[in-house]
Parts: sequence; C-alpha cells; structure tokens
Amino acid sequence: MPALAALLVASAAWRVTPSPPLSPQSPHRRLPQPLSTLATAPTIVRDVTPLRRRHLAELARGDLSAARFLRDAADSTSEVYGLVNEKVAVSLGPAAAWDRARVAVYFALWYLLSVVYSVKNKQAHIALALPLSIATAQLVVGGLVASFFWLSGARAPPRVSSAALRTLLPIGLFHAVGHLAGVFATAVGSVSFVQVVKSAGPVWACLLSGLLLRQGSSRRVWLSLLPIVGGVALASAQELSFVWAAFLASAASDVALALRNVLSKKSMDGPQAENMSPPNTFYLFTLLSVLWSLPLTLGLEARGAVAAWCGAAPSRQASASLLSLIAQSGLLFTAYTEVQFQALDSVSPVTHAVGNTMRRVVIMLVCIAVFRTPVSLLGGVGSAIAIAGSYAYAAAKTAEKLQAGAAAAAE
Repeated sequence: MPALAALLVASAAWRVTPSPPLSPQSPHRRLPQPLSTLATAPTIVRDVTPLRRRHLAELARGDLSAARFLRDAADSTSEVYGLVNEKVAVSLGPAAAWDRARVAVYFALWYLLSVVYSVKNKQAHIALALPLSIATAQLVVGGLVASFFWLSGARAPPRVSSAALRTLLPIGLFHAVGHLAGVFATAVGSVSFVQVVKSAGPVWACLLSGLLLRQGSSRRVWLSLLPIVGGVALASAQELSFVWAAFLASAASDVALALRNVLSKKSMDGPQAENMSPPNTFYLFTLLSVLWSLPLTLGLEARGAVAAWCGAAPSRQASASLLSLIAQSGLLFTAYTEVQFQALDSVSPVTHAVGNTMRRVVIMLVCIAVFRTPVSLLGGVGSAIAIAGSYAYAAAKTAEKLQAGAAAAAE
C-alpha cells in the first residue's frame, strides 16, 4: 500500500508540478509536464556534456531541469532528452527512445494495476458478503486520494460554482451507480464473464446518444456493434457459471456509465467548472459519487453489515487484514485509473483502444487462472468476438472523428 500511494503522488506531481521560472538568458526550455505535451520546435543545443555523477546531485538540488533539445537544426531525429540550466546541457539519450520507454511503462503499469485490482477486488468479495460496502469504500479511498492531491498542491483543484455543482450532481449519481453495479456484478459472478458483458458498453453509448443527444452514428459504427452483441449473447448462453444477477448488474453498470457520459456532454451547455482536466473530472465525479453511494449502501446493507463483518473477520487480526484488502482494492482502482489517463495522453485513440482491448483479455485470462473459472469452447469464442467488436467500434468512432475534423478544416 505505501508503494501504491507513492506511485499516485509521483504520477500527479510529474504531470503538474511547475518548474522554476527561466532567466531571460537561458536557451533551454524546462519540462513542466509530460514529454508528449511539450511544444514543438525545441531549442537547438550543439555543445552537450555527457552525464556525470555530479549532474545527478545537481538535479536533486534543483540546479538542473529536464528539457528536450535538438543537436542539429537540419535533423529532426537529433532531438534528445536531457538536463539543462543556464550553463550546461546534459544529454540522456534520444527523445524518441525516452518517449517509447515512457509509453511502455504506462501501459505495463496500467495492465499490472488493472489485473491486481481485479484479483484483489474479487478476493475481498469472497471474504466479505457486502459488495456495495466494498464498492463504496473504494470510492471513499479515491476521494481521499483526490483530497490529498488538491490540498497538498500536487494537483491544482477544480473550481466548482454552486450552479456547476447542481449540474454535476446527477452525473455523480450515475458514476456511483456504474461503479456499485459493476462491483456487485463481480461479487456475484465471475470476473471474466463480467468483463465480457461490460464490453457491450459501446452499444448503450450509441443508443443513449441517439435517444438523448440526437446524435446519429455512421453505418460503420452500427455494424461494429454487431459482433459485440453477438459475442456477448454467445458467451452468455455458453457461460458455465452463468448468474442472472451478474449479467443484469453488468448491463446496469454499462447503462449508468453511458448515461454519465451523455449527461457530461449535455452539461457542456450549462454552467461549467474550471480546471476540469480528465483526472480532475474523474476525481470530482468520485467525490460526488461518494455522496450518493453512502446513503444507498447504508439503506441496502446496513442491517446485516455487523453480522457479515463478524462472520468474515472474527478476530482483530482478521479485521485488520480484511480492512487492508479493501483499502488496497480502492488504491489499486484509483491508481490504474490515474495511469490510464497518462497512457491516453501519450498515444493515439486507436492505440489506446487496442491497449484497452488487450487489457480486458489479460484480466480475463489471469482471473480464469487464479479463480479456476470454467470456460466452454463456445463461451471463449463468444468472449473473443465481443472483445474484438469493442476494438472495431473504437476504431470506427476514431475514423469518424478524423473524417469530421478533416471536413471541418476543409470548410
């Protein structure tokens, strides 16, 4: 858990911590944000010093800052990543290699944290039959992380007026229902089956966008939904451990999250909160969802909560272990979402869609192995078709956006 907390803090600090101001004489641009978001046309630096041990000490003292610069103005491939101040430039290697390594680290962390969260989450539900309480505890952990980021200055907080808050509260409700229903589905069914059903999210997104926003979708997008629907149907029909509650809760989670996204788009016409970056948006929705999930959970599970807890954790040591397991699941959920934003900022939407598709596959395979989930041949085929369809949908939507952008630019 301390390692997870450190990862979250480092991630937030890397994204937003500003660098000290440059003097007018400095020829170098410092690095206030991730490499992928730096401005183009980096400074040209021909006299570069090899990395020495003393440079690391200077970096620790704040005497050197990270930057990108060109070794040769005529060669764009000469861009390097290094450490600079007003007197020296230290090369750390080609910038392209650093970019590839950074993306690889983000994706590896995204996969690892997602898989470990899925396992820890299921283990918590096996130990304690209070799925909504566990889901709410995960949201509370996310809210505490957000509060730490904003209060410590590691991330600039959003500025929300009372009018904007009234607009955002219903969105927080659907965020809460989406998380509670998804976690409940995992509690009563297998992780692999829930992942397959939740891959049908694009179907609900298209339907609700058409009904509520009057936004049409191209034929290519609608055709990409067919393998999702067919794959989910085949996987459900052949699921050896099929549970209606898991299926319905997974579908309810998809619908709630699709409604959250639709309401988010509709809210663009109303009062807006400021400084709503994607991570800040997620954390604000998490805090708002806590306001909804606490009364829902208390109303549905409070009566049997004490008996369930005493049965699951009869001793003080068992209670501490169970609390630790639930807290870890909350930190893991928050951490993998944070890293997901980092990965999305670093690659194209299609690459991210491929990564998300493969992430579902990895989660399914690991959880099938860890929890010894029985899977039939046709069930596996249906799962593969549904997940491949979710990638086809993402690719179709991306192509649609690119065509719309090109058409707008041509006008």
